[in-house]
Amino acid sequence: MASNVDSPKGYMIFRPEKAGVIDILSLLIRRKSLSSYKFVETTEGFNTAGLHDDPWVIALTLLIQKTLKAISVPMKWMGYYLEFFFNLLALNGGILGLLWHILTFSLVIPKRDSAEFRSFIGLIDGRVDLYKKSSEMNYFELMYPESSLADTNVLDLSMMASKIAYENPAYVEKTVTDQWKMHFVGFYNCWNKFLNDHTTQAFICCDKAEDASVIVLAFRGTEPFNAEDWSTDVDLSWLFTGKMGNIHLGFLKALGLQNELSFLLGFPKEYSNPADKPVAYYAVREVLRSLIKQHPNAKIIVTGHSLGGALAAIFPALLSYHDQSDILNAMYGVMTFGQPRVGDTLLATYMTTIVRLKFHRMVYRFDIVPRIPFDMPPVAMFTHFGTCIYYSDWYKGQVVIDSPNPNYFDPMYMIPMYFWAWVDLLRALIIGQTEGKDFREGYISILYRMVGLVIPGVASHSPRDYVNAGRLSKIANKIMV
Repeated sequence: MASNVDSPKGYMIFRPEKAGVIDILSLLIRRKSLSSYKFVETTEGFNTAGLHDDPWVIALTLLIQKTLKAISVPMKWMGYYLEFFFNLLALNGGILGLLWHILTFSLVIPKRDSAEFRSFIGLIDGRVDLYKKSSEMNYFELMYPESSLADTNVLDLSMMASKIAYENPAYVEKTVTDQWKMHFVGFYNCWNKFLNDHTTQAFICCDKAEDASVIVLAFRGTEPFNAEDWSTDVDLSWLFTGKMGNIHLGFLKALGLQNELSFLLGFPKEYSNPADKPVAYYAVREVLRSLIKQHPNAKIIVTGHSLGGALAAIFPALLSYHDQSDILNAMYGVMTFGQPRVGDTLLATYMTTIVRLKFHRMVYRFDIVPRIPFDMPPVAMFTHFGTCIYYSDWYKGQVVIDSPNPNYFDPMYMIPMYFWAWVDLLRALIIGQTEGKDFREGYISILYRMVGLVIPGVASHSPRDYVNAGRLSKIANKIMV
């Protein structure tokens, strides 16, 4: 895409709300130039020739986004009440306990801002303790700690931080301080001007309050019942950033982009962050700058699951673009889990040759999210970068160029996807006996796995599988092409 744009003001924005059924049918049948459709906005003079050669990619994406929009309200409320109900059960000791508390007028009502309230992600996997045992994941480059991090299980700390980033501030702080015995720095609820809401969350912690050796920045990921998050993940819109290439527009907005038509105006080097509407990139950047002055020997780990992984991937690129060498020099690496694609090959080259950080991303089996947005040139040219650790099984990790079935809808993978969804469900029923009580799965996790029997790849996106994969890792082949 970058080769078609000669200005840092280049962009292509898809507006699914402006696309009707007739437009989508026309896209598939008539194959007109994209610039002729009202749901596409591009830089003036941008050449869209060839971008309609595979119209089904755009049509499918628009259909997914329109479907998500249509179900967004019931989806949101379903998630709201399910979280409340399951927390009600958990806080009152299950069904029988709930009945007893009702009869004895001692019912515990869940409060969403309390340290005891868990998100749906936390209900699927309530583990919060850091893993004491080492695993064969130390085989991988990022897991070889420097001397200052010799006592740190980088993988497990990254994964658990990514998982609890889904929780409310009180829950996160309690976990960091009481369970991990670490220093909680802050929880950041950040503003997205295009969604007109605080939709981007992150937290920062250190291993110690004084002379810390580890600083962790974790971004919150895609929430299961948030249709807007899922729509952002599949979106094909991009913004040209100059030397960093084309970057996913939705993820830039989540980090704090201020102008969707110009990267230079959208992400200035300096920005006055409003106290009531903090912007994610600038807010956490300033906190990190302050922390590395307080802890000059500390190393920064940036992490996130799903959408959080996308933000973790782009964040160091923005630091580099703005010459924030003090923070980059203190950065140990980036570890993401179930991360969607965030940019094109030019961004991949920039990250590899300019930023040059240790960058690892983990993909569990047929997880749907790392396979979106689609990598289907010339329509969709999003691609991954960094070292991919792929799990074909709960225990077998491989370093791969890219995970199999990269665009999810390949018919030859349909049988394996459904087969392994059944295998994961059956294993979940017995893993507590085979691997110990720390791995036992509750009924909410089992119910969630059943979703994978209908839409394979959705259940594989659960942070539980990523935690299991890291903790029970057995190395297969080092590199698989």
